[in-house]
Amino acid sequence: MIAQPNPQLEARPVAPDVQHRLPIHLPGRPHLHPAPQGTRAIDTHIPNIALAGLQLLIGYEWLLAGGDKLLLGAFPAQLGGMLLTLVSGGHLVSFFAALLQGLVAPNAVLFGYLIELGETLAGLGLMAAGLVALLRPLAGRHLRGRSATLFVFGDRLLGRLALFAALGAGLLGVSYFFLDGLPAPWFIPSVAFGGSIDPGLFLAGASVVLIVSQLMQRRPSR
Repeated sequence: MIAQPNPQLEARPVAPDVQHRLPIHLPGRPHLHPAPQGTRAIDTHIPNIALAGLQLLIGYEWLLAGGDKLLLGAFPAQLGGMLLTLVSGGHLVSFFAALLQGLVAPNAVLFGYLIELGETLAGLGLMAAGLVALLRPLAGRHLRGRSATLFVFGDRLLGRLALFAALGAGLLGVSYFFLDGLPAPWFIPSVAFGGSIDPGLFLAGASVVLIVSQLMQRRPSR
């Protein structure tokens, strides 16, 4: 006797045999956990030691310069007389002497506060950026979650501020180079015991190196 096919049984889909697969952990391999959302990974590569060291040195120099003026307490009040003495000396470039006499000297107190605060903040910004760059690999190994996110945010913020600090420090260095009367930056046997590189020019050149290095590091790697 041939049984007739039941259309209801044939129309019912056959459920596949679903087995719950448990995660397999290989021996000797750490369990990989996905990073929580909202956190950012810290770059643990070895930082540019030369760039970080240059930031620390230049930042410390500007911190000393600004700190000395702040500790003196009377730098803004004394700046006007110092500038008039320099202008009357006759060794400054004509356009720079006219700028000092017409713009800076009448507002010497304001420029004095701007100079001492600018030097101090530039020094602190460069030193902070250098220290954070050196601590980046250590922070990448030990910080997790919100602490890592805050560190990454602070690192990026200091990296941007370091560019402005280097730019401001470079402008201050150029100003001091003009105040010294543009001394020749080459061999001068008459000043063999004192050196011929002006500190302002040296600091301005170092600031240019910092700016170029920071911009090169920000370029996306191919």
